[in-house]
Amino acid sequence: MEMNLTRDGFTKNALKTMALCLCLLALRSLPSLTNRFHSLRAVQQLVWELRNGDLNAADFHALSAGYYEKLEQARTPAWADKNGFRFRDDFLRYEYKPNVSFPYAAGMRVTNSFGMANPEYGYEKPPFTRRIAWIGDSMSVGPYGHSYEQLLENRLNQSYLTPDIHQFQVLNFSVPGYFSVQMMDVVLEKVPKFHPDVYVVTLTSLEMGGLGGPPRHLAMLNESGIDFKYDYLRQIAAKAGVKRTDRRAEVMSKLKPYSLQITRWAFEQIHKSAEAHGAKMIVVMVSGPTNLYVTGSDFDQLHKAVDGLGVPVIDLRGTFQNIDDLAALQVAQGEDIHPNVRGHQMIFDDLYAHLLAQPDALSALTGSVPGHQ
Repeated sequence: MEMNLTRDGFTKNALKTMALCLCLLALRSLPSLTNRFHSLRAVQQLVWELRNGDLNAADFHALSAGYYEKLEQARTPAWADKNGFRFRDDFLRYEYKPNVSFPYAAGMRVTNSFGMANPEYGYEKPPFTRRIAWIGDSMSVGPYGHSYEQLLENRLNQSYLTPDIHQFQVLNFSVPGYFSVQMMDVVLEKVPKFHPDVYVVTLTSLEMGGLGGPPRHLAMLNESGIDFKYDYLRQIAAKAGVKRTDRRAEVMSKLKPYSLQITRWAFEQIHKSAEAHGAKMIVVMVSGPTNLYVTGSDFDQLHKAVDGLGVPVIDLRGTFQNIDDLAALQVAQGEDIHPNVRGHQMIFDDLYAHLLAQPDALSALTGSVPGHQ
């Protein structure tokens, strides 16, 4: 589904300016401080939108939905081949093809023989190596060699080597469009084969935003006649009254009340798997170069899903908060709002700053005593 978000910029900004003026006039007549505060928030949001591009919440989720719909076209061999995907007739539905190499708007898309966006790291972990499994969606698959998790690998190898750790390897299991239940399946089925020491699981607005979250994935499985695989998901579907003959929208509607519950369950399974394999776990919430007002509430919901797991949680929602020209950090304004090379550099900078400020997260990641830099 192609989403055309072209706007009449003059008209749109004129309307916003008019609304801003009306809000400012209204402030003069407000009888209470509470009302004044809420109106100030509205004015602040309008100012932010005027400064930072044309995307509002509806635009953002519509554009994200269009991106995900394109991923669903991975059923079409020609489209999948062109974009480096292959379709699977199972729970994951699709994944990256191995040995992909082609240019795209922000740089290069490259995968190794396992279909992962990192160098050729094999199953066997070399001696004196600390391995970090990076699990996420499209926000963690950037321009090859310039994505934020690869920049982190570089920094770790520059600053955190010890007599017991001679190198760090970040293994990127991220795939565009993956929800938490697919990330969980990757953790259970793929990750342990590489013997990582740390599981870093990333979440974005994709999980809680307008796409529908895990209920969307389950609806796609139901539509394709693919089994839900896990007893817990089958039980939730039965409780929600999901039928094999239900249309996609019906399944999503029935499962929507359970979305947060499903996400939390998925992360509990990831945590259990990490512990069973003697690995640490970190949760990172990653924001793209979009208006904070668009995605802020999504991050609040994400915290409800992961807080209380007993693992470090890093919230990067503010990475692009004070940027005037967000479009300059996007792959393609109005078409692909994922971060470009500069955007990934900013995500890395913010992530590293948070790691330094959260010794428990830095220690889990590096295996070093807190305070070592």
